[in-house]
Amino acid sequence: MAVIVNDMSEVNIDGDLVRNGDASLSHTEEQMIEMSNGCICCTLREDLLHEVSKLASQKRFDHLVIESTGVSEPMPVAETFTFEDEDGSSLGDIAVIDTMVTVVDAPNFLRDYSTTEQLTDRGQAVGEEDERTIVDLLSDQIDFADVILVNKTDLVSPEELHKVHGMIGALNPQAAIHDTVNSEVPLTNVLGTKRYDPDRASKREGWLDSLVEQTPETEEYGIGNFIYERRIPFHPQRFYDCLRQEWPGVIRSKRALRQVCWMVSTDFGRLGVP
Repeated sequence: MAVIVNDMSEVNIDGDLVRNGDASLSHTEEQMIEMSNGCICCTLREDLLHEVSKLASQKRFDHLVIESTGVSEPMPVAETFTFEDEDGSSLGDIAVIDTMVTVVDAPNFLRDYSTTEQLTDRGQAVGEEDERTIVDLLSDQIDFADVILVNKTDLVSPEELHKVHGMIGALNPQAAIHDTVNSEVPLTNVLGTKRYDPDRASKREGWLDSLVEQTPETEEYGIGNFIYERRIPFHPQRFYDCLRQEWPGVIRSKRALRQVCWMVSTDFGRLGVP
């Protein structure tokens, strides 16, 4: 196995989690590559081609898992396999897409997908004619997937889970759906499924558009990030209380040793962390 972990932030916390977690890689057999501070389907497209080429040249991997940043659209990632560099080389010459997997955060999906708030309401629109919402990104990620993992099912009721399934089925009736807790899933459900159909993908509206006009998802959907660092420790109770409350505009946050990364969708000002 080879793994490429992509993060839009300077600090690739996901890479640290994979490397140092309970399922840490055996570096004698597996290999992990980090690609940070950009999206593999636009700003890092040539870097991805270079890294996959290096992995393929080793002739020792059966599968490559590419874990793209959470704000990336899956169609441009798939299009990257048709992208040719200045030498005329493409990823499609050395590798084929087997499965496009999307992980759905069940409790947050219900909350985020029910909002009617537009990017213009948050002051993050690209222009006056921009009428998109965060829901557009959620829909794109589900619509293009071959396999969908509905995660955190232990945090929703059976009625809520049924609703999530109904919404996903309406968006993508052809995808295989698996309910998970902590994203634990049999590997045969996500590897070697041969569910990806390049002919069907090429017939989708907007196919290959990103090869002509590359707009990073951070700009398209008004999503940014920042890193907060301090040498003085937080007050434990006040910091815990802060983490337990809602942060308007914050989509997700990650913590590394002495580093916290917030992914934000609006200019919400100071968080007020003591």
